[in-house]
Amino acid sequence: MWMKYLVFLSLFHDFSPQVECAKILGVFHMCGPSHYLAGSSLMRILSENGHDVTIVAAFSEKNPPPNYKQVVLTGQNEKLRAFRPNFFDKTFTTFDRPFDFNKMSISLIEDMFNHTEFRKFMGSNQTFDVVIVEEFQSEAVKYLAHHFKAPLIIYSSMDTNEWTNPYLGNPDSPAYIPNVFHKFSCQMSFFERVHNTFYYVYSNLVRVLINIPMHNRLVQKYFPGAPDIDDIIYNVSLALLNSDVSIHTPVPKVPSMVNIGGFHLKEPKPLPEDLQTILNDTKDGIIYFSLGSTLKSSMMPKEKLELLFRVFSGLKETVLWKYEEDNLTGKPPNVITRKWFPQSDILAHKNVKLFINHGGIFGIMEAIYHGIPMLSFPVFAEQNMNSIRAATDGYGMFIPFNELTEEKLVVYLREMLENPRYKENAMKRSKIMRDKPISPKDAVNFWVDYVIRHKGAPHLRVASLDLEWYQYLLLDVVSFLLILSVIFAYVCKFIIKSILMNVMKRKKKIH
Repeated sequence: MWMKYLVFLSLFHDFSPQVECAKILGVFHMCGPSHYLAGSSLMRILSENGHDVTIVAAFSEKNPPPNYKQVVLTGQNEKLRAFRPNFFDKTFTTFDRPFDFNKMSISLIEDMFNHTEFRKFMGSNQTFDVVIVEEFQSEAVKYLAHHFKAPLIIYSSMDTNEWTNPYLGNPDSPAYIPNVFHKFSCQMSFFERVHNTFYYVYSNLVRVLINIPMHNRLVQKYFPGAPDIDDIIYNVSLALLNSDVSIHTPVPKVPSMVNIGGFHLKEPKPLPEDLQTILNDTKDGIIYFSLGSTLKSSMMPKEKLELLFRVFSGLKETVLWKYEEDNLTGKPPNVITRKWFPQSDILAHKNVKLFINHGGIFGIMEAIYHGIPMLSFPVFAEQNMNSIRAATDGYGMFIPFNELTEEKLVVYLREMLENPRYKENAMKRSKIMRDKPISPKDAVNFWVDYVIRHKGAPHLRVASLDLEWYQYLLLDVVSFLLILSVIFAYVCKFIIKSILMNVMKRKKKIH
């Protein structure tokens, strides 16, 4: 049966019409390194498929292929740092988050619209067959699809969420789908559902009443005469979601939403000789420790560093630690630090026993692809949710960074290193991630080509997008039924009252 299915897919792939050398624009205004690496990986996949791609971003490729053009927003990354406090010190509150993210995004978008290279690009009279925009409160950026008269595709670094669902008509129930920035699982308690529902209403009100009008004013300021932003942002042809069933909880997705989680993964490359020797020669295994590209170990509070030193010194395993400074004074002898490690290639090695991370989704995907269990120290954003899912699915444990203590870390490390179930569950998830009819890269190429072939694929558009909010919530229907019920009750009351009055009159006549 499966062989027939695979043969069908092969024939379908061979005979499906191909799009030859389309012109594709990718805009990634969120200028963090991990966001750029995702965007550049996505655009490289399309360029390798023969398309002529242009990417607008804060970073650049050193040796891009001829069909990979770059509009480099130099200086943008430095401006982003103004919004980056030391994340280890900052306390993030749930109800400030919609304002914080919108403030940051508005500022970065305005900086992009003002940037010399971007203005030069917009004045070049180029044309594009499709525009891809990273969904990070990027409503104003979506104007570019209208400007170039091209279909709009959004890329999200997360699964379905409050930033993508409204623009594709995807159902989003706070009854069992926690907000991506909350510390809840899908099995929420009553009061967690109360909190989740309240935040769902709150964040949507902020989006509609505050965020969207601000983005609309920004578009009108830099592109006078542009249509109202409401006529643009709900016109999304496709959403490419960095999600995968091996990691993310199953939730409803409309046909215009496509999972491409793992698209950035590559086959392992040979390690540098010295690293290869370290990993090959270890007798007790390797623990790989990295907090990603945004969080920096070098900015940790001193007491946390000393805590890690004490705990790591008691391990028999060798710890490879991505640390951003040249020297880490006081580190124990079994700890090896470098500013950069080839993370995915290290995780592919058979002697790696555990991955200590911050709960970032790209690192989690790399670990699961290679079947490595993980211990996470979530700090902000969706890291808590990612860590909770890992723990729920049995391939990880987590300690929120601000709750990290020596006693907890010792207990958690002992549990994960000695209990084989975490490795077993990670391997099960690895099999799920690898078990696909087509690879994430092929899915990217197919669906982008599909949107181009079908001129925006309007047949995927969900009808709910054409309804007013009160129609979608059936408030007009409920109101109508309530009015009918009141009228019916009043009529019944009137009839019963009339009957009783007639009966009383008859009784009086008899007497």
